[in-house]
Formats: sequence, C-alpha cells, structure tokens
Amino acid sequence: MSKTYTNKRLYTLYEEELNELTYTPTGLFDKLVHNLSRKFALTIDLKYTISVPVSEFLRGELICEDVSELIEKPFTQKNLISILLDDFLYQAKHSKNLYELYRKLHSGIQQPIEIYHYRGEREILHINNEVQRKKVIDCTIKRKKALRLEVILNDLASLEPEMTFSVNDIIEFLYRDFIQQYKNGNLTNVIENILKRLASCET
Repeated sequence: MSKTYTNKRLYTLYEEELNELTYTPTGLFDKLVHNLSRKFALTIDLKYTISVPVSEFLRGELICEDVSELIEKPFTQKNLISILLDDFLYQAKHSKNLYELYRKLHSGIQQPIEIYHYRGEREILHINNEVQRKKVIDCTIKRKKALRLEVILNDLASLEPEMTFSVNDIIEFLYRDFIQQYKNGNLTNVIENILKRLASCET
C-alpha cells in the first residue's frame, strides 16, 4: 500500500506519531481498532518523489544495470535509494555530533534565496542557475523508516529553525551526493559493496 504525503506540514508523520502517543482509547472495541491500526501503519509504504539532473540519473541507471546483471534479477534506482537511506539512518543513529550532521546537509543541499524587492514583491533565486534537464524518480519508503527520518530532521530543525530539510530533500541529497562521489572516484568497490549488502539482507 502506498501513500503520498504533501508538505502542508513538514513532518507529518512526526506529528501523527505524537498525536497517537497522547491518544487514550476508551472501551474494548476502541482499543482493538487502535492497536490494529498501529500495527497496520508499520506496513504502509509511503511514496516520495525527487527530481535529479538527467546525467546523474543515467549514471545511477548504469550502476543499477551492472548490479542487475550480476545478481540476475532486477535492481532499480528505488533499491539503490533504499540502501543509501539505510546507511544515512545508521550513521545518524550512531552520530555523537548532531550539529556536524546538520552542517553536512546544509553544505550539500542547495537552498533557494528569498529576495524582497522595494515594491514588496518576493522573488525566489536558486544558487545554481544552470539550466539542467531533469528526471523524476519515484521511491517508496516504509512508514517506520520515514518516521525515524522525520524524527532526526525535527531534531536538526531545533538547531536552526529557519533552515529545515524535508524527507524529499534528504533523499535527493543522498542520491546526488552518491553519484557525484562515484563520478569523482571517491568511492571504491561500489558494485562489490552493493552486492555484499544485498547478500547480507538475504541471510
């Protein structure tokens, strides 16, 4: 089951979880429905969409094709993003310096700049004005994993309330940073490491 979230509230799942934790069911039927809905929520797949330069998409596609040929079954960009996200959550979980994580994201995610003209009009300027062809990637994340990510982002937002990151921001950053590091030769044995991760998941 998939569900698409809008950014009416930046951390929708976080808010939902707080509401659930403060809700006290009354009566046997109410408790039964509440427990079932809580268990069902863990199995929900949430859909997120990112937009990346088509050149980076192509590079990612080639990596996925190489992996697919070696394991003799499909390995998609969604699978690649899932691995990158798992690595990020693991690093964040074991990070002793939350501000260091914030600085890494802040330096890697390009934020638009708001300019207010003397007439009171607002204009959004992007740091990188280069015109690039884009490719959309849809990916699904388990609600439990997405919730953990929102908790981390909410903690980061407490450091700089005016500079917050969405789940989509993080997914795009992880994907693009991985591709750039790969292109620059900063990553070694990428295919082999992906194969090891896949093998460990099967055992």
